Amino acid sequence: MKKMFYVLAALVMVAALGSCQQDDDEIMLKKKDSVSEAVLPPSDAGITPVIVDGANNGGNVTCAEVAVAFNLPAGYFLCGDKIDFNDGIFDGEFPDGLNVMVQDGVYVEFSMDAPLLIDGVEYVVGAAIVKGGNAANVYFYPGGSMGDKNLSSPVNRSGKPAGLSNLTFCLVKANTLVIATKTYLAVPVEGEEVSYERIGWAVSGGLGVSEEYGLHMGYNYYDFNGENEFELVKATLGAIEGPVGTIKVSDYWVENEHFLEVVMEIDEGFNYVFDDTYLYVGSLAGYEGRWHRVFPWSIEGVFSASRVFRINFDEITL
Repeated sequence: MKKMFYVLAALVMVAALGSCQQDDDEIMLKKKDSVSEAVLPPSDAGITPVIVDGANNGGNVTCAEVAVAFNLPAGYFLCGDKIDFNDGIFDGEFPDGLNVMVQDGVYVEFSMDAPLLIDGVEYVVGAAIVKGGNAANVYFYPGGSMGDKNLSSPVNRSGKPAGLSNLTFCLVKANTLVIATKTYLAVPVEGEEVSYERIGWAVSGGLGVSEEYGLHMGYNYYDFNGENEFELVKATLGAIEGPVGTIKVSDYWVENEHFLEVVMEIDEGFNYVFDDTYLYVGSLAGYEGRWHRVFPWSIEGVFSASRVFRINFDEITL
């Protein structure tokens, strides 16, 4: 049976800063000399690991060296501690809210429900340094990530990834984008003409859901480097009835234009269709306390089995 190791704890990041501060003279690395492709498949988020050669002969790499290897400006990362992994247990603690699991002593998974709040600033993972044997794989996340799976150390002589010996997370300031929705639901009415009857509403689950009398609407953070599928939950003012559908979000480019796509669907087994739908995409500050009928995007007067919103990022206020 596969063993899963779970670590969730608080970390004071001040001490971590010292572990990644190096003078420019100490880091004489060029990307072409310090980075080589690893013989491993990409992570679940599609990130291909690279081996970064640091100054340490044992294969340990700092966040400062990762920044140089990827041609990033000095101070790009807030560097976390290098946490050793021995006998299935981490010897230190990760930031509060950063969940870490290790499968079979090799494969790393990390996740967070919301950006990490450190000294009043929100952070996500910008890179993960996965060390095993005498080398380290670096998984770099342009724009930051709130979760990924199947990260591992470089392949050793066995032809398989080496066992995990230590793990470092390099954090970046979060470009936070939250998504929330309220949609009315309807059911078909039997008759010669096609018609529908409104029977209630559903809202996005996630963070900020209150069980007190009200809409019970939550919001979710968008992860530019991860999967984004959220629950659509049927509710009344007095109760949360349960999930009835999904909200799937992704982004893509068309030439030089960046778009966000939000697809809402009803689960099989429910006879509902979408009635008037209201969608919020933007900063958390812009969402809090905002009435759903003045959300920036809406579809009204159209009954449909699914809802699709395609939004140009130039229209989103962060």
